[in-house]
Amino acid sequence: MNNATGIKFSVIIPAYNAEHTIVRAIESVLAQTYKNYEIIVIDDASKDNTVSLLETRYPSQVGLIKKVMNSGSSVSRNLGMDNASGDYVAFLDADDIWHKDKLALVNTILSANPVINLFYHPYTQENITDKLLPETITVYKLPFIKLLPANLIATSCAVIKNNPEFRFDPVMRYTEDYDLWLRIGYKYKLYFVSIPLTRIFRPFTSEGGISSNRWKMRKGEMRAYRKLLKLNPLFLLLLPVLWLSSLGKHLVKMIRP
Repeated sequence: MNNATGIKFSVIIPAYNAEHTIVRAIESVLAQTYKNYEIIVIDDASKDNTVSLLETRYPSQVGLIKKVMNSGSSVSRNLGMDNASGDYVAFLDADDIWHKDKLALVNTILSANPVINLFYHPYTQENITDKLLPETITVYKLPFIKLLPANLIATSCAVIKNNPEFRFDPVMRYTEDYDLWLRIGYKYKLYFVSIPLTRIFRPFTSEGGISSNRWKMRKGEMRAYRKLLKLNPLFLLLLPVLWLSSLGKHLVKMIRP
């Protein structure tokens, strides 16, 4: 396929003090075998050399948006989407990388299934640089009910249609991605493949990441559940169960870190 005639992806990368990892992330995009994409990096008022590094190394390959005030990843990603010209938005965190054939595979799947609004895949912490993809790939549907017990979708593994209705809640700094997936998944079908196409270098609960604050993450999850009431008041019946489940998971993590 001629890449120029396929789907155009807008790759959104929020960055904050990311000088030690951002090059690795961007190079994994530039190494994609599928070339119809744009890269938009939103610098969230970094205090290190992230901006100067990007301006020096990628003056024409990366669209750089510089924020003067730190306001979190939700605002950054929304700003990136507001400036995206692609048909779909593919998210990548500044400390993660993609398999070189990710966009090629996603283009094939989405071109054949234009009704897909949210597509995702698993992540791994193992090396994926030279990993060969299987010749036969199955696309699965995820029922919305299976998304309720926990967030199954890492942000760097998600691709969504470029739709002005799909935006992160700027007030949320924790589990804002889960909140968006729930809102999209309630209205549209979710699709995925079981092939890891993203390598995450830092575990979600490692020191230094947003997810290291487990209680705030748990409160964010419960807030996302509460927001389900805006989608359908009948979720009030499920809310106590979802909250108790969330608290139970937190207690288990405390006992067995």
